[in-house]
Amino acid sequence: MSPDAHLSTLGIEGPPHPLLTVIERAGAAADDQGAYEAAFFEVFERLDDLERTLHGRRFLGGPEVSDEDWRLFVVLVRFDAVYRGLYRLNRRRLDDYPALAGWLRDLYQRVPDSIDLAEAQRAAWAARPDLNPSGTVPLSRPDLWAPHDRDRFDPEQQRQQGTEDVGLGPGGAWRRGRSRFRGRVESTEPGRYHAILADNCPWCHRVALTRAIKGLEDTISVDRVYYRRDPDRGWQYRPDIAGFDADRLFGHRFVRALYEREGSTERSVPILYDRKTERIVSNESAEIIRMVDDNWPDRGPRLAPPALVPRIDRLNAWIYRDVNNGAYKAGFTRDQAAYEFAYHRYFAALDRLDDILAERRFLCGAMPTEADVRLFPTLFRQDLIYSIRFKLDKKLVRDYRFLSRWLDDMLTVDGVRSSSSLENSKQGYFGRTGSNLVPPP
Repeated sequence: MSPDAHLSTLGIEGPPHPLLTVIERAGAAADDQGAYEAAFFEVFERLDDLERTLHGRRFLGGPEVSDEDWRLFVVLVRFDAVYRGLYRLNRRRLDDYPALAGWLRDLYQRVPDSIDLAEAQRAAWAARPDLNPSGTVPLSRPDLWAPHDRDRFDPEQQRQQGTEDVGLGPGGAWRRGRSRFRGRVESTEPGRYHAILADNCPWCHRVALTRAIKGLEDTISVDRVYYRRDPDRGWQYRPDIAGFDADRLFGHRFVRALYEREGSTERSVPILYDRKTERIVSNESAEIIRMVDDNWPDRGPRLAPPALVPRIDRLNAWIYRDVNNGAYKAGFTRDQAAYEFAYHRYFAALDRLDDILAERRFLCGAMPTEADVRLFPTLFRQDLIYSIRFKLDKKLVRDYRFLSRWLDDMLTVDGVRSSSSLENSKQGYFGRTGSNLVPPP
């Protein structure tokens, strides 16, 4: 498939980006060294210009993808696999341009079925026996499923709103809702704030981890709800079962009743509740853990120290999208393409995380931070739950040298092991759908 044909499959009329003309001049130069070098340097000057443009905006024209982006996409998606080697444009790989490479992955992951890059590579190399007299085809192709950072241009995406699984959207793809309660902690008086958590829920798990790591068990009280939800009323209190609590706020049987007191139809956990005002402060886990760390800076380690917040936020953005929420997008969809999309993103992200952790003990250095706390609940569940329940079976955490070391190190952090119940997690996940059979301990 040529770039022109590729554009047609994307529904875009007209020619590819003018960069292709310069690239083709390098390929057509044959024995003309001067013409080849002129095209060579112009290609990289244009790539330098595009890198500068995309460093400051998500897409070529601004915040929204346009036809111009797609015209460039059909060219650059072939750059490393075809043009760099075949036309000897080997000054840099596309991965040497961070903004361009992220932009390319962002677009590819929207239309992964639009091109068979391996076939396009084979066809291009076979079509030029003058440049490829041996007829062999390179095996290397860029990893277009690797995470990208382009969500940083979308503040709403960065907020990571929503912790309730609300079911399937159009076409069977799974979608997550948005949390309505987005208040702030007003004081640090012991006993004022109360959390409602479920051990099997990864969004609750990150709140439980933060509370335990910071040693706030005597300051923020907790009710632990049962790991299986009522089919009609959702999360439920089951004090009759060992390890689970009654509702110490109002004596309700179901968490939903607390929302109904405030006129809301939501039913998700975690919840952070203010006993003094008798109002829900927040039901967005990402904001709860940041508030807890900011408001109790002297209790336990700082998980989001101000100097590291920009790095933590960048990590959180793609880890949430590709790993935390990505696991759910693979596990709860009924659409094969949506499952495969989430699957590839998930394992590309784990590969990237393994590379990061090859150079440091935790994601941001020698000590765990909020980024580690947010990653941990997903990887804690990967080997014994998600690999089967969500069909994320390409690799286990133990198959990764540095991720597995990181998981072991996280379990040695004060408060982590005591806040992590794999058995309750298995009961919650495997008891939800299908055969209801739960793997034994």
